[in-house]
Amino acid sequence: MNEQQWIEKLEAEGYRDLTVFTNGADAVFGEHTHHVTTVHVILKGALITQENGQERVIKQGERFEFPAGTTHTAKCGPDGCTMIVGIKGK
Repeated sequence: MNEQQWIEKLEAEGYRDLTVFTNGADAVFGEHTHHVTTVHVILKGALITQENGQERVIKQGERFEFPAGTTHTAKCGPDGCTMIVGIKGK
């Protein structure tokens, strides 16, 4: 799917505030928690997340969600990362 198709799909699922972010190589997002469910769709590059000691690599074309209250870290891959991020909840 392309960017617009993903946005339409996510909106149909009830996600809002959909934004496309581009971050450089190895950009780090330290430990944090969201008070709402978040969805992330990787358009380019990769994102490496860590939750409860488990590392996961999310690659181009993949999507993942963090339920509200999930504590995690994230880091862009060596080629950076472009992703759609949206929220669902209060």
